[in-house]
Amino acid sequence: MNEDPKFCRQRAEVERSAAAATDLARVQERHLQSAATWDRMAERGEAFLRSKGVR
Repeated sequence: MNEDPKFCRQRAEVERSAAAATDLARVQERHLQSAATWDRMAERGEAFLRSKGVR
């Protein structure tokens, strides 16, 4: 499940934007949790690429 780190970072930004666009606390929380998940996936993807020597 190694997604492209750039794609994951973009998705995290989309989730953060969605969180900023709503006034509902629980909806904001879910969007921010999702953004954190996408950021972790990006970090894993970046680490995987570094381990393979790809930049």
